Amino acid sequence: MFWNDTKPLRTLQTGPKIALSLFLILAGIGYLLGFFNILLKYQMVDGTPGLSMKDVQITYYGSTDKTAMEKSIDASMRGYFATDNDYNATKEWLSDGASEKGWDSDIKKIFDKSCNSCHSSDAQVAGVVTETYDDVSVYLEKDTGKSISRLVQVSHTHVLATAPLVFILVLILFMTSYPMKFKSAAAIFSFCAVFLDIGSWWLAKLHPGFAVLVMIGGMSLGASFGLLALAPLYEMWLKKK
Repeated sequence: MFWNDTKPLRTLQTGPKIALSLFLILAGIGYLLGFFNILLKYQMVDGTPGLSMKDVQITYYGSTDKTAMEKSIDASMRGYFATDNDYNATKEWLSDGASEKGWDSDIKKIFDKSCNSCHSSDAQVAGVVTETYDDVSVYLEKDTGKSISRLVQVSHTHVLATAPLVFILVLILFMTSYPMKFKSAAAIFSFCAVFLDIGSWWLAKLHPGFAVLVMIGGMSLGASFGLLALAPLYEMWLKKK
C-alpha cells in the first residue's frame, strides 16, 4: 500500500506538491482561526482579559456569583451591544435585580436593537430567544455552565469536522518517508488529542477541577495539527536529499 512506499514527497511533480501544500496550509490556517475564535469568545468570561483557567471553569461548570445572562454579556455577547451605554445599562439592570418593570421601560429596546436579530423566536441562534421578559428570565438564574444539550451539539459538530480532517492529514503523513514508528506515534497522538479535547468538556461540566484537561486537550490538538501539517511540508520543500 502507499503508506509502505518510502519515496519522499519532494519527488512529486510540482502540481501535486503545490496542491498538497495549499491543503496543509489551509488546514493550519483553519485551526488558527478556530483558536482565535475561542480566545475572543471566552477570554472575558471571568471579567479579565486573557483566556484563563477561570474562564474555562465558568464556561463549562458555571459560576456561583453570576447569572447566565451576566456571563454571556461579559463574554461573547459583549461586542454586540450598539453602544457602551447600552451595555452599562444592561449591567446595571442585572445588578439591581433584573425586574420586569426595568425590562419594559429600558432594556427591551436595547435587546431589540442589539440582540434580537440573532435571538428572535424565528432565528433562535444557539437555541436562545430574548424577545420578551419571559424569554430572558430563564437566563437570570444562577449560571450552571454549558447545558447538556449544548454540549451534545458542539461535540457532534466538533467530531464531524475534526475527525475527518485529522484522518486526511494522517494519510498524508503516512505518504512521507519518515520512519513508520514516528508516523504511527503521530497518528495515535493526533486521534487521542481529539478524544481528549472533546472528552475534557464533559469532565469540566462535572467538576471545575477538570478545566485543566480542557487546556491540555486544546494544546494537544494544536500540537497535532502543527505536526501533521508541518512534517509533510518540510519534506516536500526543505528536507535535503
